[in-house]
This record gives sequence, C-alpha cells and structure tokens, in this order.
Amino acid sequence: MSSIYPKPPVVMRTEWGCPDGQFTTHGELLYTPVTHLIVHHTVNDNNSTDWAAVVRSIWNFHVFDRGYADIGYNYLVDPKGVIYEGRAGGDGVQGAHFCGVNAGTMGVAMIGDFTTIRPTSVALSSLCRILAWKCDQAGIDPIGASLHDRSCLTLKHISGHRDGPSHTECPGGALYALLPRIRIRVASLRRNR
Repeated sequence: MSSIYPKPPVVMRTEWGCPDGQFTTHGELLYTPVTHLIVHHTVNDNNSTDWAAVVRSIWNFHVFDRGYADIGYNYLVDPKGVIYEGRAGGDGVQGAHFCGVNAGTMGVAMIGDFTTIRPTSVALSSLCRILAWKCDQAGIDPIGASLHDRSCLTLKHISGHRDGPSHTECPGGALYALLPRIRIRVASLRRNR
C-alpha cells in the first residue's frame, strides 16, 4: 500500500552528526512490518540550545552505555518541531525501544522530560504528522487497538512506552495524558489529506 499522507521533513543522521554517519557499524539491520506506534520521551533537559547535540548524546548513551547496536528510536522530535532520523536503515527498520519486544513497532521519542510539562504545540504537531504518515503507509487505524504479536498484549495502535510489558513511566504523565487527543488528531490528518 503506497502512502498518500506525505512524510514530513526529517533531519537525516549525517545532518545531525551521527558518529556512525548514515549507516550503523555496530550491528545488523532487522526489518519489521509496523502494526503499532510507540511514543516515548527521552527525559533530557527541555531547554537545550543545540538539539542535534542532544540527539548525539542519546545515540552515545544507547550505543556505549546501553550496548545497543544503534540509537533505539526510529525518530526523535525536538521542542521546536524538528524531526530527526534515529536508527539507521530507513523505513521499517526495527528499533530497540519497547522492552525487548520491538518487532511490529515504530518508536518516536519526544526530546525532553514530559513527566509534568507538556510538549510544545509545534512538537506535538510534528509527532502527529510522522504518526499520520506511518498510519497511512501501513494501513493502521490511529484510533484502534489490536494484538501486538511480540508482546502478546492488546495495545492501542498509538501507545505509550508504559503500555508495554515492563514497568516504566515513559512517555511521562503529561505526554501520556495527551495520547487520546493525539490519536484523534492523527486520524483527522489522514482524513483531511
């Protein structure tokens, strides 16, 4: 199924200064058909002046501290609404962001700590646009729910990290509370393309 809703502009890995460049050198790429979209927050400072540097620090943390092959998220969104390509491999690459049950998912991380603070309106707009693109491309109902095969959980198609099998507060209470509105907005974007 070809995508009708356009993919929003994305800052490529070489543009944000990924130490590995456009491709990973730390492991093989796995691909997965996406059925569920998982929203995260990165728990970084919300007031940086260099968001590309924050993305590089997340890459560093994931690769060297966590031992991942690459940054775990497929996409990241900064408070100015800029979307960054995360994990190398392009569309459909399997990330490392959902409690070890990553098959069938695409992970989008909002850069910042949204435990008590809501993301900016431009960041939320970009989040909705990248989710609408993937929903349209993969035929995912943004309002619906279904079995996520890998976790054996019935999940909303747009879920928060905390909906997975392990205990976490991610994507923070303030952002998690917005997910019902985000699902409606994504459905509206698809309808009104």
